[in-house]
Amino acid sequence: MDEEKKITKIVVNKEDELTDLVSSILEAPNERIVLTFAEETDLLISPINLKVLLETADEREKLLVAQIIKNPTGLRNANLAGLTTIDTPSFPEEEVWEKEQESKIKRLAPSKKEFVKKEIPVEEEPDVSDFKRKIDEAIERNKEKVEGVEQDENLFISLDEDIPVSSRERIPQSKEQAEDIQERKEEEIEKEPDLSSIDFRKKTEEQEERREARKAALSSFTLKVKDFFKKIPLPDKFKKIAPIIGLSVVLLLALITFIYINTAVIAKVEIYIEAKEVEIEEIFQGDENIKEIDFENFKIPIKTENIEKARSTNINATGTAFKGEKARGPINIVYPGEEECTSPLELQAGSTLTSVKKGLSYTLDSAVSISCGSIAEGAVTALEVGDEYNLPEKERFTFQGFSGDSLFALNSNKAFSGGSKKEYTVLSKADVDAGVNDLKGIAIEEGESELKNKNGNWKIIPDSVVSEVVQDSTKTGVAIGAEATQTSLSIKTKSSATFFLKEGFDKAVKDLLTQKAKDENLFESDSNGELELDKDIEKDISVVENNGQTVRIRLFAKGLVKPKVEKEAMVNELKNMTWEEGNKYLENLKFSDKDPKVEFLPDWFPESFRRFPKRRGGIMITIKDVK
Repeated sequence: MDEEKKITKIVVNKEDELTDLVSSILEAPNERIVLTFAEETDLLISPINLKVLLETADEREKLLVAQIIKNPTGLRNANLAGLTTIDTPSFPEEEVWEKEQESKIKRLAPSKKEFVKKEIPVEEEPDVSDFKRKIDEAIERNKEKVEGVEQDENLFISLDEDIPVSSRERIPQSKEQAEDIQERKEEEIEKEPDLSSIDFRKKTEEQEERREARKAALSSFTLKVKDFFKKIPLPDKFKKIAPIIGLSVVLLLALITFIYINTAVIAKVEIYIEAKEVEIEEIFQGDENIKEIDFENFKIPIKTENIEKARSTNINATGTAFKGEKARGPINIVYPGEEECTSPLELQAGSTLTSVKKGLSYTLDSAVSISCGSIAEGAVTALEVGDEYNLPEKERFTFQGFSGDSLFALNSNKAFSGGSKKEYTVLSKADVDAGVNDLKGIAIEEGESELKNKNGNWKIIPDSVVSEVVQDSTKTGVAIGAEATQTSLSIKTKSSATFFLKEGFDKAVKDLLTQKAKDENLFESDSNGELELDKDIEKDISVVENNGQTVRIRLFAKGLVKPKVEKEAMVNELKNMTWEEGNKYLENLKFSDKDPKVEFLPDWFPESFRRFPKRRGGIMITIKDVK
């Protein structure tokens, strides 16, 4: 267990890149590292990748063992890379670590060859007899001619051009250079260009004219140099070769200047880009009959899917009810009547009486007719069961619909009796409603989750999900109000949602945002450059209308857009421009409120001679985001 604590295990997945593993090795806290290849990965195809991982571990002075399971090719490549391997799923034994330690020492030990003193070959002095002879001949000719300089047809002076091949061949070369010239000659012979369309006479005349012009210029320049050196007090033997030396110095300076301009000067350009926000809001008409998004007419394919779920459970009955007998008893009905009363009062069976003291209600058992100012006998029965309805004698009662003075009753002869009751448990409506709510929540959650997890080319509109209990689907083991302590309950729920076709949707949204940025002219520029959107685009899709026949969907999208800068194309444009033209071109590229920054190096270089370098790497363009 202590050994395992000192080991860092890195599991390699299919998606892991070489850089990910290098970073993991560099960040490993322990000296021992196990690199586990449990899956097929491209990193095992080549031993070069494994060699890089091993060298990274060596640089960090860590021990690296590759755990390669069921992959003979990977094991072979690891061995070729010098990486210690195991093919078992357990951690490496101590012997494996000792073996890797010895291999590491051998890898990091300096080679004996490095300590062997190398014999430095002595370069043979080139045979310069021919070259020396040509120089001596040129000096002798200068001695013979004082007023002018004889031009040798074999002598060529080339400014800002390569020395012709024929001229180079006349200069003594080393053996390797001679072989190189011979190879170029053979390649030129093999090319066999088509010369049938070339007017050689015209070419020859043009070449002769240029050759004569160069000779005249060279002669004039040579004479001027010679006159200049004649004025300098030098010994005669130096005056004769001074023009040659001076001309060589001037040509050397010109060559150095030409090389410097084409290799050392650099134009550095900083382009500032500002990302700007753009948003769209559109209403799409949902159409179940089309198969692709119509962004011109703002129509989008939709479909509605339904999912039914059935759930059941047992619920406890918590309602209460009473059973028993109702109290009964005789009463005397008193009808005082008024002076104008002439006809008897007819009381119907079922008329309601209420006791004055306790407020208990009773009903008249049979109809009673009573004359004005008289008393009639009757009998009543309690509205509910219970012994509390057994009232004693001399209780006073009032009739519903009459005042207590115009009509009343007394049980003055006999108390009420026979009332009794017993409490029991029944299934109430509240019990059923609570059980339905619990089941509905579970069933609806399952149905909506199943709808949202549907994959493919269709995407759900989140706020279009609607769920409900199917009508008349609630079933119970006993009826509401029936005696029970527990009963069964089952329901069915229906969840529905609207889906839209997502194929091509994201691309179309990007196109709409890009077009909106162009229409609003967010970036004022003379160039017709492309715009690019940030990867993170905020989208909100909702149903604004769904009446069963028409579905209208609202799309809101927002993102950051910025100009797409093609650095290579910009470099190619600047290569053909002067310094003034290039600066004007860059000023017209309006990517932000901050103007581009242009710098020429070295800064002491005369501005009148500046132009954008044509060589590769001479123009360095840096893109910076403006926050």
